[in-house]
Amino acid sequence: MSKLPQTRLLCSTEQTEERTMPPYIELENMPSAAVASATRPTVRPESGSGGDDANPWAVFLRDLAGVGQIRIGTSLPAVTLEHRGNWPGARLTGVLGIASGRRFRLWMMLRHWSHIDRSRRDAAVADPLRRFRVLDVQGAPLLDLGFGEGRQEIALEALIGRHNVCRIPSWSEAASTLTGNPQSFNGNVLRRQMAELGGSPNADDIAEATGQLRLYPARLRERGHVAAVDVELIPCFLEALAEQALPVRIVTGTSGVAHSLDSTFFGYRREGSWQALRGDSSLFRIDASKIDSAWVLNVSEGAREHTTLRLYDARGRSLATLGAAPGFAAEENPIWRTLVNALRD
Repeated sequence: MSKLPQTRLLCSTEQTEERTMPPYIELENMPSAAVASATRPTVRPESGSGGDDANPWAVFLRDLAGVGQIRIGTSLPAVTLEHRGNWPGARLTGVLGIASGRRFRLWMMLRHWSHIDRSRRDAAVADPLRRFRVLDVQGAPLLDLGFGEGRQEIALEALIGRHNVCRIPSWSEAASTLTGNPQSFNGNVLRRQMAELGGSPNADDIAEATGQLRLYPARLRERGHVAAVDVELIPCFLEALAEQALPVRIVTGTSGVAHSLDSTFFGYRREGSWQALRGDSSLFRIDASKIDSAWVLNVSEGAREHTTLRLYDARGRSLATLGAAPGFAAEENPIWRTLVNALRD
């Protein structure tokens, strides 16, 4: 991949103003932007049910498809990814599940799922959504689901009536709940289960998103060319994504869900160390002060190259992986490639 020495990333000193076309990046010869004490739920057995119904979450996940458009999100203390969409149903094999929508995919590690927190609206916040949170056994959130008003709320009440959900007062994040034991990761098992469910992401990427694998540069080098980049440039890079309205794929997750979203972000806002990218129905927020290292991985598959920017915290836990959203052309988006090259210059 050739370097573009003319390209520089320049950040604005603005801290709180939201912008849709920030004037603080110089990209010479840039091509035009591309296109974009709680209990577990109890379920009723269904006639003709398959093996999936042996898992107590199977019917709950299936019933979500009847609620309509919802807000789907995952969050760690330093990163949040959420978007609106219809729940596409889920396929399960053992303790692994997949929900695939038009622009998103959730890989669900159901062995970490414990119970549901039913959160009502906060009157102090202008939030029209009622929320469910799937929690782990220690109360850390694994998956956030938001529901609106009207018919959707009627469907939500019906869903509640079919499943026993309880509210717990609070949760606290513990390092051990994020990852379990990374040493126990079995890549062959995960690859086999992923193959059964369909889809072709790298198993190591799913394992990183769910905290089963930590940063290990030697492992990345086995996949392609990897280089560390300056974390101070990441806010500038995110500003550039918004200015260029570049379609990107973001992968992040909790210990219970690997969350992949394809979206075009055109709004950017900085609040202290927090950086926020907004699209029509999506939001990505990350605390830049928690990014301890950033790496660019370039993988060649035949004549095709794929480049990702990978962000990690001080414990080597993956915060997010960003790449160009797959398009109709086989070649990687040239704007994405230019922005990544700017990080390495």
